[in-house]
Amino acid sequence: MAPGISRVDRISALPDPILVHILSFLESKMVAATSILSSRWRDLWHSVPTVDLDDALFPDEEELFVRFAYAVILSRDVTQPILNFRLKSEYSLSAQCDVELWLNTAIQRQVGRIELSPPIYSDIKLPIGILTCSTLVVLKLANLTVDRISTVQLPALQTLYMDGVEFAKREYVDMILSGCPNIEDLQIESLDLYLNFRPLDITFGNLIHVQFSVYDCRWWLLLRLLNSCPLLQILELRKEKKISASLSDRLSRHYPKTVPGCLSSHLRACTIDNFHGADVDIQFAIYILQNASVLKKMTICCSSSSRKENRFEILKKISKVARISTTCELLFE
Repeated sequence: MAPGISRVDRISALPDPILVHILSFLESKMVAATSILSSRWRDLWHSVPTVDLDDALFPDEEELFVRFAYAVILSRDVTQPILNFRLKSEYSLSAQCDVELWLNTAIQRQVGRIELSPPIYSDIKLPIGILTCSTLVVLKLANLTVDRISTVQLPALQTLYMDGVEFAKREYVDMILSGCPNIEDLQIESLDLYLNFRPLDITFGNLIHVQFSVYDCRWWLLLRLLNSCPLLQILELRKEKKISASLSDRLSRHYPKTVPGCLSSHLRACTIDNFHGADVDIQFAIYILQNASVLKKMTICCSSSSRKENRFEILKKISKVARISTTCELLFE
């Protein structure tokens, strides 16, 4: 070492709250590994407010992963909260009872954020304790089955993402949405939502961003949903399946007579991805352009399977429509 260079460990000299904050950005396996650095670090990891479990770091060692998860959960300082809980699996996952125990421990420790992502086609069920967690602010779920719901009370929830979540009963979607009165950011992927969706009595007074990826979307039912979102500013949609022509003709007759309030005064950006150009899709895009008074940007992303000449026809049909918003930019991608 060059003369004059100090050997002082400045990081270890930092106060405990700062070190714990730094460790909260790491995956739990890395956090636990810091305990061997020195006696200064030995017990710090027990107070880190983030539990981040990813079995990709334990390839082909499911039993070891489960033992490690229990060690992380059960060896924590019981006086310290678990503010963030993430469980992600690429290859395998433990039994339902293990997942529920880990999650229930987090719920008891004032958890504010839960991310749960088992493998695709897993048989993991949504632990119903999540749906009555009063401290939960962010909930991200993927590849789960919702097989039973009794009560949904999520008064603090602001962000809800559901990707590939399957519901045993149609009304479970309605129950979850109705139990989140303060939601601001809602994203639903790969869900046959609008074939079954019934308009809710609740108003999402704080919802400003909606992102849906759905099959056989009935646009008129979406507009009914928008009636419950008076302050919506960003609407992002992805069509996963082309709707039949016979159904398209029938759907256009169901558009509401009253324009949703968010279109009249708040919607600023709308994106439709995987746009096939069916009449019903074009009618919906035109409806938005003709009624969204403060719209700044309308983006149409054509399906990769669309032929070049079909894309040009779609462009002509939508471009010639008079837009109610004089500042609206129309983009085709």
